[in-house]
Amino acid sequence: MKKILIIDDEVSLRETVAELLMVIGFDVFEAENGNEGLKKVQEIDPDLIICDIMMPVLDGYGFMETHIKSEFSKIPVLLLSAKVEKEDKEKGLDLGAKAYISKPFVFSELKSIVDFYTQ
Repeated sequence: MKKILIIDDEVSLRETVAELLMVIGFDVFEAENGNEGLKKVQEIDPDLIICDIMMPVLDGYGFMETHIKSEFSKIPVLLLSAKVEKEDKEKGLDLGAKAYISKPFVFSELKSIVDFYTQ
């Protein structure tokens, strides 16, 4: 079973996405900020990471900056954020994210991207 790590400080969104992904067959793990996410990556070695940008402690950009220098840098990251400005999207993609999905989002869009990166 493919493993997905969701890093988001918004509990309701994180749990909803986790539940939807579990229903379609993924093993899902959660973290509430970038620091916790970095630790979970080392613990579980996920197949895919879905990460918010605006979080306390360590935001999504900080997570990406550390992740791309780690031994786990080949794990694809999808950024999921309420930040919708072109500059925000470009910054996330420049840091190595494979996709940038703006909140609110349609689950079918997220599912398509998740399916692509977990084949």
